[in-house]
Amino acid sequence: MALFSCKNGTEAEVKIAPSQAEVPLNNSDKDLNATSETSEVVFENPAFGKVYTAYLNVKGSLVNTDAAAASKAVIALETSQKGVLDNEGLNTAIQAFEKSTDIKKQRALFEQISAAIEVEIAKQTIISGTVYKQYCPMAFDGKGGYWLSNSKEVRNPYYGDKMLTCGAVDKELN
Repeated sequence: MALFSCKNGTEAEVKIAPSQAEVPLNNSDKDLNATSETSEVVFENPAFGKVYTAYLNVKGSLVNTDAAAASKAVIALETSQKGVLDNEGLNTAIQAFEKSTDIKKQRALFEQISAAIEVEIAKQTIISGTVYKQYCPMAFDGKGGYWLSNSKEVRNPYYGDKMLTCGAVDKELN
């Protein structure tokens, strides 16, 4: 038996669940990716800022568990990064993502996209704002998974509506 926790530095609120299965929230009309505060990040290279914005749109679609919107958003990411980045791993993950309509596969590929975007952010100069590197220890059968966000508030792209706030800020990039 393994136990996992998605505490983010605060005491966990104990709730009785109807079962141990992941239970989706009933918020189909609501943008689950919305947070009360976001950090507008300005990069020295405005073209990279467009790449980062496109990346956040892919993340938002996955948070909302919307495979069709995620497919459209990843096409915008591909378009925005052409001529700006030369990252073969990113290109490979984006192309595989475009071909998939399965949300689980898209989420696995998003982990690769996130890692590649993080590498590219390290090469950029952030003029203002903060990029939050977040982590969910339960993602991918307990292997864990990282992603980038424009908010300290966790909105989990790997579980979306099933475990919306599972995870924590691992690092702040600024």
